[in-house]
Amino acid sequence: MNGLKYNIVMFAYNEQDNIETSITSVFNSTDEYLHRFYVIANGCTDNTVSVANAVKQKLNFNELTVHEIELGDKCNAWNTYVHELADEVAVHFFVDADVRFSSDCFPKMAEKLHASPEQTVIIAGMPLSGRNLDFYRSLVIERACFFGNLYGMKWSYIKRIREKPFYLPIGLNWIDSFLTKAANTNLAFGKKNLPNRTTWLEGVGYDFEKLSVFKLSDIRLYKNRIARYELGKIQEVFLDQLPCEQWPRDMTPINEQIEADFDQLAKHLGPIKKRMVRKRLTRLLNKKRNSA
Repeated sequence: MNGLKYNIVMFAYNEQDNIETSITSVFNSTDEYLHRFYVIANGCTDNTVSVANAVKQKLNFNELTVHEIELGDKCNAWNTYVHELADEVAVHFFVDADVRFSSDCFPKMAEKLHASPEQTVIIAGMPLSGRNLDFYRSLVIERACFFGNLYGMKWSYIKRIREKPFYLPIGLNWIDSFLTKAANTNLAFGKKNLPNRTTWLEGVGYDFEKLSVFKLSDIRLYKNRIARYELGKIQEVFLDQLPCEQWPRDMTPINEQIEADFDQLAKHLGPIKKRMVRKRLTRLLNKKRNSA
């Protein structure tokens, strides 16, 4: 790879049960050109940090830094890396703390992205498991989508994000959709994608444990995922009315508008989804009000 360096940032919120596997998978899927690996533990109230530090010692993983921030919000963690921690290396990978990575995926993806045309700024990790695998593969291949489980970003695009500047608002839901739209429109958030903004490699990506209907924690995770997706689509209606430079740094004012007109804004949802979204919205607002 001619000395092509790359960073990895892993976002972790209460992932004590998964993070050892994910960190070990990163360790086994990188090479000598890994520059820095950050685990950003955002608002963890379990043993995520101590487990991550123990794995670092166990593997003698010198490139790994566990970076703690108080607020438990993935958007804030993303902003922290992009605007504060990211340094000038060619490629930056963003990963979740509950997935595993295919063999040598990071150097392979870094090389592919670095060799891509200038306008190509993202490489999507390919989903390699899951009940809806064909559907998610089609989103990557046919619709230029990428997912927070694993994607790589050129340093040139991080510089563009900083110069704009572009921040993910705290409390934003379904982040993947907004980041996909940002990349494919070069932060213009227009209605049409620009060509060749993303790329991918067949068979190179991530997998994860399938959710089980017999595990209460998996059921909660699935319900939360649906609620995040549906609330994110409602939030998108408000954000689409603003250029991204005018997006609020915190979604609370918009979430309060959604709360005030919830029945109208959520009228397209069935009763079960509507109840799930209302519960999530209320939890977000109460968390903000209690911290004030």
